[in-house]
Amino acid sequence: GMGGIAEATVVQPLELVKVRYQLNTGKNGSILSCARGIMSEGGGRNVLRLYRGLLPELCGMFPTRSAMYGSNEIAKRHLVGENGKE
Repeated sequence: GMGGIAEATVVQPLELVKVRYQLNTGKNGSILSCARGIMSEGGGRNVLRLYRGLLPELCGMFPTRSAMYGSNEIAKRHLVGENGKE
């Protein structure tokens, strides 16, 4: 739900910078210079560039979480009798 959206919004920029930093070892002097490089792609400084890829991640969260919680409910019903006892 909302917790997952908040988590993805906070973690996405950090994950993007981490992956870019790992892929471009030698080109980046520091993690901050890597973040600045990402923000300056396409000219200017734009913080929103750190959020590229957020929409597909959010779209993928809903089917994943639905399957996880749905299978949990099915397993619970299967393992626990109707009166709530095993």
